Amino acid sequence: MNGQNHFFSIGREQDWLRGTGYNLAYHLAGYGVRRDHKYGIAGTLQLNELAGTASVKELAVSQHEHLYLLDERADVWIYDRRNSDHKRLFTQGHGLFSNHARLAASGDLLFAADRTSERTVAAYHTGNGQTLWSRMGDEADGIPLQPLAIAADKRYVYVLTPLELDAGADEPTVAAGAKLGIIQFTLGGAIARVWSDASFTQHVRAKLRHLNRTYFMTIAPSGELYIFDTLYAKLFAFGSSGQMLARRELASLPYAGLCVDSGGTLYVGDSRQMDQVSEDDRFILQLNAAGELMGRITGFRGKADQLLIDEKDRMYILNGEDGTVTILNLQPQTLLMEETGVPEGVWLSQAFDSAEAETVWHKMALETFIPDGTQLHVSYFSQNDDSCIIDGRYRKVDDWLADSTIPYRDKLKGLEGFWSPPVINPRDALFFGAKGRYLWLKIEWIASERYTPLLEAMRVYFPRDTYLSYLPAVYQEDPASRDFLERYLSLFGTLFSGIEEEIEDLSAYIDPERATGEHLRWLATWVGLETDDYWTDKQVQAFIQAAPELYRFRGTRQGLMKTIEIYTGITPLIVEYFQTKAMRDNAELRHLTDQLYGGDPYTFTVLLRPEQAPTEKQRVVIEQLLDEQKPAFTEAKLVLLQPWMYLDLHTYLGINTVLTEPSLLKLNPDSTMPNDTLIVDIGMEKRLDVHTRLEMDSELE
Repeated sequence: MNGQNHFFSIGREQDWLRGTGYNLAYHLAGYGVRRDHKYGIAGTLQLNELAGTASVKELAVSQHEHLYLLDERADVWIYDRRNSDHKRLFTQGHGLFSNHARLAASGDLLFAADRTSERTVAAYHTGNGQTLWSRMGDEADGIPLQPLAIAADKRYVYVLTPLELDAGADEPTVAAGAKLGIIQFTLGGAIARVWSDASFTQHVRAKLRHLNRTYFMTIAPSGELYIFDTLYAKLFAFGSSGQMLARRELASLPYAGLCVDSGGTLYVGDSRQMDQVSEDDRFILQLNAAGELMGRITGFRGKADQLLIDEKDRMYILNGEDGTVTILNLQPQTLLMEETGVPEGVWLSQAFDSAEAETVWHKMALETFIPDGTQLHVSYFSQNDDSCIIDGRYRKVDDWLADSTIPYRDKLKGLEGFWSPPVINPRDALFFGAKGRYLWLKIEWIASERYTPLLEAMRVYFPRDTYLSYLPAVYQEDPASRDFLERYLSLFGTLFSGIEEEIEDLSAYIDPERATGEHLRWLATWVGLETDDYWTDKQVQAFIQAAPELYRFRGTRQGLMKTIEIYTGITPLIVEYFQTKAMRDNAELRHLTDQLYGGDPYTFTVLLRPEQAPTEKQRVVIEQLLDEQKPAFTEAKLVLLQPWMYLDLHTYLGINTVLTEPSLLKLNPDSTMPNDTLIVDIGMEKRLDVHTRLEMDSELE
């Protein structure tokens, strides 16, 4: 090539904004049709296939996709969805609560609310089933604790209860118009506050046993609390400080379940009974924070007895009738173009100005990702003037395309005779018949329901410059053969120009600060570093840059610490044999010391925080690094510290152990010590041997 060709480059978001786009958005991987997420089925859990379980009545969900299933025998099962494993939390016949209990979970805590049990509200640790605290029916500061629903977040537990009962009834009954309230407990069991409102009342007189599983409650990440009375389709919303925000009545329908996602959208289930003939039209309803209907989740049909959403917005739908838990997750979808009703997008460029009349435009080169079932169409036209007759009037083309008052269809119709036939899925294509100072492009994205073609970058080359100009004139005399030969030679022109660009940008392959991906890992082999997909580019770059220092301190404590710090971002702790000599000299500590650090003088121990190796693969990588960096005659013992305290094991204050306020201390079934309890030496009057001052703070009777 003679080096006289130029190009326009389009790749940044602001480049695309210089044109007029319809139903398009800039994504991380390129420009494409606008996308959103909708719920689709990710899996279905058949409850009758879980050995030992009876019919499930209640469901709770916690972190790490752990489900807590309460069956009709009052057994609570922990189901680990990742490992498809389940086990009992309590022994059979535990008697802690009945199958009428309502469940909620937060972290490692499971909360059960059961008005028929002696422990009306209780908290249990899911690791060992230990009771952490409990409340009896008359232990809520004078408020009758008769749970109708329960919910929990990372800070509090919320229990819905009537604030007054009908004293004249033969069994616990709530009168019509009786006030309802929400008791807000801390996770340690202390009452933080009671929420109520004059308009938050029981709709009709009802016995408590008839209200079982008719109320559902959920808490939004932002702190708003929502309560749904499914019998009378009434939705109540409270703010994080306890004030009522909204009260709305939904269309009459048998409902069940209520949950809210991280964006504040509410979901309500349809619990109607269906015959075997009619088409199932039971969908999950979507509501906004004010309770207004937004739409339906069409990815699921069926009866819902309970709805839950976890921290990653996965939705769990319990269907007791079929004995299933359906898991929905957010799946990408392309949005329909408003003007056409199909998943597509169109971009109309402003004029590319070559600054010279009669310019012959050369070619376009595109970097694209086009999934199966999608297409990218590119059309163009060129002329010497920036204006032409459009829709019967002489107009400037850029003004016509950018005018937001002109409908989309009119813009396409006004320039219908100008555009070239579309080039489908081009990567490198010549412009044919594009001659003039100005060039306009029309790019169409044809998407599928879930995928869109993406255009990462585009170059428009001008003027026409092919290898045909280097051939004798005889090869250019016949128009038909000249056209074919020019297109044929352009293949080699594209190949050679690509090679030239790679040579010009050689530093992107050999400079560790610029190289990425496979090129960066190839550079890592120059300094003897073996990597895989679990290494990030940032980690590889840090190792290459630190290679001289690492080789200098190879086989030393400092070198090992630096190596692990580069990979994990945190300096590890290394315990060598000489550091524990004083402990070994003590006969009582020798066995414990050997258990922790080993008794071999040529073995050292590397202590890692939990966040330094959260996965098994990362632990294996660290072990490989230790093997490469340690002295040949030594052994490295890798210990991953756990974020809790076990006496006589690897417990280090300030590293993996923190002293905080005491959790709830249960002395006996009737005596407890709540959180935020401060033990001091004041207020100890009337006790012998402690601040005893006769007739001042003590008296004899």
